[in-house]
Amino acid sequence: MSFWHRTKEYSVSVNHDDWVTPEETLVDAGSSFANIEQPISSSVFTVTGVLAVLCGLVILGGTAWSAVINYDEYADLAFRNTTIQFSVAPPRGVILDRGGKPLVKNVPSFDILAVSRELPRDSAVRESLIQELSDVLGIQVSDIHLSIEQNIQKSSVFFIATDIEKDAALALKRLNPNGIYVITSTKRQYLDGSQFSSIIGYTGRVGKADLSRDQYYLPSDIIGRSGIESAYEEYLRGSHGQILFSRDDSGQDVQEPSQGDTVVLNIDGYAQKSLYNAMFNVLRESGLGSAAGVVQDPRTGAVLAMASFPGFDNNIFSSAVSEAQFKKLFESRSRPLFNRVISGNYNPGSTIKPFIGMTVLQEKIATPSDAIQDCISISIPNPANPEDPYVFRNWRAETGLFNLRKAIANSCNIYFFTFAGGYGQVKGLGAEKLTRYLQKGLAGQILGIDLPGEESGFIPTPDWKLETKHEPWYQGDTYNISIGQGDLSVTPLWINSYIGAIANGGTIWSPRVAQRILNPDGSIKNTIESESARRLPFDASVISEMRRDMRETVLAGTAKILANLPVTSAAKSGTAEASGQTVNSLLTAFAPYENAEVAITVLVEGSVSNQGYASRIVYQFLNDYFTKTPAQSPQPAQ
Repeated sequence: MSFWHRTKEYSVSVNHDDWVTPEETLVDAGSSFANIEQPISSSVFTVTGVLAVLCGLVILGGTAWSAVINYDEYADLAFRNTTIQFSVAPPRGVILDRGGKPLVKNVPSFDILAVSRELPRDSAVRESLIQELSDVLGIQVSDIHLSIEQNIQKSSVFFIATDIEKDAALALKRLNPNGIYVITSTKRQYLDGSQFSSIIGYTGRVGKADLSRDQYYLPSDIIGRSGIESAYEEYLRGSHGQILFSRDDSGQDVQEPSQGDTVVLNIDGYAQKSLYNAMFNVLRESGLGSAAGVVQDPRTGAVLAMASFPGFDNNIFSSAVSEAQFKKLFESRSRPLFNRVISGNYNPGSTIKPFIGMTVLQEKIATPSDAIQDCISISIPNPANPEDPYVFRNWRAETGLFNLRKAIANSCNIYFFTFAGGYGQVKGLGAEKLTRYLQKGLAGQILGIDLPGEESGFIPTPDWKLETKHEPWYQGDTYNISIGQGDLSVTPLWINSYIGAIANGGTIWSPRVAQRILNPDGSIKNTIESESARRLPFDASVISEMRRDMRETVLAGTAKILANLPVTSAAKSGTAEASGQTVNSLLTAFAPYENAEVAITVLVEGSVSNQGYASRIVYQFLNDYFTKTPAQSPQPAQ
């Protein structure tokens, strides 16, 4: 195995006045990646089995690993005529899906500890010891020699290696060299890591900011860095233990660490895999690489599934990896650690039209039956060049009358230009009303999901444009907002939340990924209640009308692919211009139509044209979810 230098700082007190902080680092502390290093826990081995309803805690001695670690042997670690206090990091709490299935567990990890005063002073004997360590551990002699020489004078205890293989630990245990001890800890093992990583996140070594912020942490601890691991860190982290080695013959006093609490999620493991696989399959077939998808229960806001592509396998943070691997992950232009569902800001395209349509009805700019003639194009004056008017076209030329329902179903841009921005005899909503309603609908705010990194959307206004771009607001700016283009940007999470509000009669819920916290004994510690973020700023009759309009989109509009599902649904498709010559494909939907159980939004980035990629994913997911026949996919290469 490769030898990695890593910071592994245990709180060891010698005669209560010598605090030792070994200096072995995986990545230079000055590196920009230092704050996300993954340490191996400093605990005396504790295994957490994640089984059935709750995972039992296996503490220290009396475990299957007692052949490797025995507390009696720590008496030998005490320096002559000294007292040593060894702080033991706790195993983190486990994470379960809504059905009680484990999504992460703790597995044993083995570290090699050296006690400076017990190491041979004779150079020949020491070199022989180093060679033995090299043979057993597969570490270069020069690396071990350097580690000893750098630490033996300044550190009472230090680590030769971390996270070694079990066979190597057993071999070293049998060898039993003077001054060298095998200690055990735990590390995270994420089950189906790639499929759940955007939700669960990963852990990393504590940094200086963590130590100064919270007195709980020791330099040897790990901390949640993203996802649920970060959001529920205070529950998951547990309580430290201690081993005190006495200077007399009284042996050692052990205070066992306490495992962290269990976090039970709203995530449906079946739904998560169905969404992930549907997205993976479409991306693989299309040659595209970036997408976001989220599924919620519109009745409560509970997040049932969430996937962001490209993703990552969070298991890589549980083992020693090279700096090159870290750089590849964190400097990648594809941003695999970026959760596009909650942090990505995109033009919503036509998925904004249900909201704009409801605003038109609420302000009585038009009735559901008011219609425009033809959906082709309109022209408005160009103040700078009256002979060259601005022309705004529909995405396809269609003739006939278009009321709101048909405009939603066929995604007619001209209808929304007319009634939102004004045209001819129609005054329209205007910029002030349009932006005010978007603000009331939380399009420019965070919704308060219980994951770190949620970004708010952005609603452009005339004042903002004048201040930042030094340009006046044009009628065309209002037109662009009305079809989800221009400077308007929102997260996929917001789109799904407001569509879910249409499905449930008007409540925008604060999305919740976790549902309850359990004590290590399985009893309920805390229940995470659903919270209403706001009501849609529309009358019930207006919302009901839009539900029917979105149903028409499935029956006779741009989302007819969903008409073949075994469940009734309502939807709105969308296409948004992206950078260069590409577009983003979107679809948002809820089902069943009569009493919605799920609301889903999918966005696929970077297509040269809208080929219905998002629609295909939504169709596959809803079919899988309501028939329980999930699509299968291989794990993507990382």
